[in-house]
Amino acid sequence: MSERVEDFGAEAAVQGTHDRGARGSILFVANVDSHIWAFHMPFMKMLRDMGYGVEVAAAAKGYAEKIRAEGYEVHTIPFSRRPLSVRNIKAYRDLRRLMQSRNYVMVHVHTPVGGFLGRLAARRVGVPHIIYTAHGFHFHRHGTWWSNQAYYALEKLAARWTDTLITINREDFAVATRDFADARTQVVYVPGVGIDCSEFAPGSREQREEERTLLGLRKNAVIIVWVAEFIKRKRPDDALRAFYKSGLNDRAQLVMLGKGPLLDGFQAAVGREGSDDSVACKGRVSNVGAYLAASDIFLSTASQEGLPRNVMEAMAAALPVVSYDIRGCNDLVLDGETGFLLPLGDVYGLADKLAWLAQHPDERRRMGTAGRRRIQETFSLDHVLPQMKKIYEDELARVR
Repeated sequence: MSERVEDFGAEAAVQGTHDRGARGSILFVANVDSHIWAFHMPFMKMLRDMGYGVEVAAAAKGYAEKIRAEGYEVHTIPFSRRPLSVRNIKAYRDLRRLMQSRNYVMVHVHTPVGGFLGRLAARRVGVPHIIYTAHGFHFHRHGTWWSNQAYYALEKLAARWTDTLITINREDFAVATRDFADARTQVVYVPGVGIDCSEFAPGSREQREEERTLLGLRKNAVIIVWVAEFIKRKRPDDALRAFYKSGLNDRAQLVMLGKGPLLDGFQAAVGREGSDDSVACKGRVSNVGAYLAASDIFLSTASQEGLPRNVMEAMAAALPVVSYDIRGCNDLVLDGETGFLLPLGDVYGLADKLAWLAQHPDERRRMGTAGRRRIQETFSLDHVLPQMKKIYEDELARVR
């Protein structure tokens, strides 16, 4: 046995959490452990309740101990998000050795690098069931030609090693059905990873005012909230421009939650516009639900999404959404019913819709109520869990 495999065994002995389950073990693979913690814990619990042992392989981003505390073994694999990083050579080798040592009955992979290397390793080792969830293909209609070509080629190649390919928006489902499905690979659609609507239930006006006081937000303003990383594809500058062009500075507040490499430059731009508190950058917070409960409108300016959780959470909190008309967002937002969709880059259109919603509180509430109902009926965890259970059952029943 290789030294690395012995390390995995020693780690399991120390943790005491290696449980193959009565029906064998299943491995979840993702670039980072935070992805597993944020999106897949309910599905791992469901599989454990079905009689399977469940383990995780991901790069460490501070969530491994939380996952272990829930009873799952976590294997640290040094994935890099940069596809051509030399770290991914070691990551592939470590992942393959792990799979060789554990004889998993199924591997469920996520994220671009983890998804590609995980499928390659699982096919080479001979794992009998390989599932991949595409959380938004990295080729899309707003992508650059060269990027689209590269990511399409990689996805088409990896589809040959996939037994069940799960897509979470209609655009990806159409492409995968047309280009990736074959006698081996079945393509299915599931409306995302599910939202626990009870965590984002809208409160009364009094509760909203109380939340604003606790969070240090303007009490008598229209609160517009934006939640995302400060990175290029989330286009935070568009949010700032739309807010200022809306003319709402005196009667509204733009609250922006998140961190990222663009944050410092963004804050400098806010400072140049003025010293009032009409734009508040709060950084990455652990109580997003509280900010949603304190807000009136949700603004999204992303140019690329799969099925955005931030938009689902906002709709679950009964907020109308103003967003660009891109893949994933247009799966969620019904234009004119639960919010507004604008062409990518139409900052003036965003500004107009923000101003209109600020001036029509009854319509805000109507759209917000319709949005919450839409999430409950189609995108809630209660709706998604049974679909995923059937997918797992069907895949595990397939004869290889």
